[in-house]
Amino acid sequence: MSISIRKIGLSVLAASMFVGCFSYNEDILVGGQAEAPATKIINSSRSAEAGSLLIKFNESAALAFEKVECNTNVTRSGIEPLNIVLNKIGATTIERLFPVVEKHEERTRKAGLHRWYVVRFDSDEQLEEAAKLLAEIDDVNIVQYNSILTHQPSVAVPAEITTDTRMTVSEVNDPFFKDQWHYYNTGSGIHEKQVAGMDVNVKDAWRYCTGDPSIIVAVIDEGVDYTHEDLKDNMWVNRGEIAGNGKDDDGNGFVDDVYGFNHCAQGAISWNESGDSGHGTHVAGTVAAVNNNGVGVCGIAGGDGSGNGVKIMSSQMFSGSKKGTVEVSSRAFKYAADNGAVIAQCSWGYDAKKGNPAFSNDKAYKLSAGAEYDGITYFQSSKNSDVLDGGLVIFAAGNDSLSVSGYPAAYRDFISVAATGCDGMPAYYTNFGPGTNISAPGGDQKNHGNEGGVLSTLPKSLVRSGYGYMQGTSMACPHVSGVAALGLSYAKKLGKRFSLEEFTAMLLLSVNDIDTDLMANPTFSSAYPRKMGSGRIDALRMLMNVEGTPCISITKSQYHKNIDLALYIADGVADIEIQDKDNRDDKSPLMSKEDVEKLGVVSGPSITGGKLTIMCDNVGFGFINVPVIVGGKTAGSDDKMGGRVTIKKIALIVRESHTANGGWL
Repeated sequence: MSISIRKIGLSVLAASMFVGCFSYNEDILVGGQAEAPATKIINSSRSAEAGSLLIKFNESAALAFEKVECNTNVTRSGIEPLNIVLNKIGATTIERLFPVVEKHEERTRKAGLHRWYVVRFDSDEQLEEAAKLLAEIDDVNIVQYNSILTHQPSVAVPAEITTDTRMTVSEVNDPFFKDQWHYYNTGSGIHEKQVAGMDVNVKDAWRYCTGDPSIIVAVIDEGVDYTHEDLKDNMWVNRGEIAGNGKDDDGNGFVDDVYGFNHCAQGAISWNESGDSGHGTHVAGTVAAVNNNGVGVCGIAGGDGSGNGVKIMSSQMFSGSKKGTVEVSSRAFKYAADNGAVIAQCSWGYDAKKGNPAFSNDKAYKLSAGAEYDGITYFQSSKNSDVLDGGLVIFAAGNDSLSVSGYPAAYRDFISVAATGCDGMPAYYTNFGPGTNISAPGGDQKNHGNEGGVLSTLPKSLVRSGYGYMQGTSMACPHVSGVAALGLSYAKKLGKRFSLEEFTAMLLLSVNDIDTDLMANPTFSSAYPRKMGSGRIDALRMLMNVEGTPCISITKSQYHKNIDLALYIADGVADIEIQDKDNRDDKSPLMSKEDVEKLGVVSGPSITGGKLTIMCDNVGFGFINVPVIVGGKTAGSDDKMGGRVTIKKIALIVRESHTANGGWL
């Protein structure tokens, strides 16, 4: 709700109350006195929106504003200095940053979000002077410039449907899947540098899980085309809202929010305004385009065609020529939290090259982000799933070719995603280094051609076919969000529950090695090793970690001997014995015939002294069935007491390279 100051008078300033933050920047005292006005201004005016400022009141001032809703004599609120300043800067409205929604108000107030307000005034007023005047008011704790954000979209390259699917009957029937090298990279196709296995390994992961509609991913971006043939069945739908009637039917504080809400334009989701790039629709397709529906592309957690994909909520913060701001992003996170999202997919950030602003560390970001930080933290504290006790926030690292991640991605409690190409090497534009947590395919069209980008959904108003290629850390980010959503879906299937910290650790360690390849490549060996995060995200590893199945990584076409299986059996369990090959029952082979053929096993598998020997010529995934004797050195029989033989399943992942220690979470 917004109140017009000029029409009604300053007496109604408090009528639309709102937001707050958490407790990190509460009433600050310096030497027993109120904080100096200059220190209340927490960020720079560089690249800030003209004509608006965010302020955070102390608790008593916020309460006074609430009382004014019933009593229009503002002088009784005790904030007369504020009234004078608002008149001086020509203020037109003041409103709560986070609108009042009755069913969420208790939690909103507990988080302090009710204390945040937006002040609007003539855009030709001096922004810095207005901020200074507001900071001089004792009842104002924080003044924040409304910084403009960017999502750095790339130009979409259309993809045309062909009749050559190159798939077997056991695979999905989506015609573009063959071109999504970022999901399943065979080492042949778009470029001579394409390398087998440099993908997110979804094909193997789909054997276990394809998604779950109870998992909601908020795409905080441009609007998502909810009419798209490959997205409409996986869109989150607010069943309590009636589209297009201009009313807030469900009383959640938002009008016409059927598939999400356009926080930039304060209305229904849009995707075809002048200036829209298709960015949000493209990102959404990577997370959850509908699989096995006979059209278009696949999504990482898009289901199997039976309606079981994860759901996409469009919490829109960019809209055509309207720029995203801190005000808009803060609201987008709160909306996502209040409406059930468990993952926030964020392919945007601050323009690091232009210093908008140039954060140097986490402390600087936390103190300067203000309302945005509070909105994100509110999302993280949301318990919207019975498999995760918080909200997971995933950001793109940035496309500035800098040796540090951009913010907000770099903040330690968020996940920052760098980008790789179809050869598994860093994309030419990607940020890397401190603050970067993990790598994923983002495409590299400069070095690998148009088809070296990420293929996903696009609005047909932009591209005739409805599909096309884009590149960027913006495209890498939804690969990690999609794998996270798939992991939560599998946890749901297995009846498992994780803390946010536990799940984040599993996600960041569900990777394949990248550093060995970086060190072996002269182009990247000096700058990139140990700076692309934990490694390349792997969906199958994620599901195995959720399941509790350890993974061994080996290098293709190398003879591996003396792999110590005890490291993968049971941490801290002393009374176990791994049964050697010579003592085994031939009826329970170490590896299935199917896996032997698929991986091209040319030596082994065999176990001697608890050590595995094997050599595989094909990139892929299979299982080693390790016989373990529990409760003795030898197995028991009718004639002799002994231990019980049980089988421990260990996943074997064969790649072009692997880290020396391989391993499992």
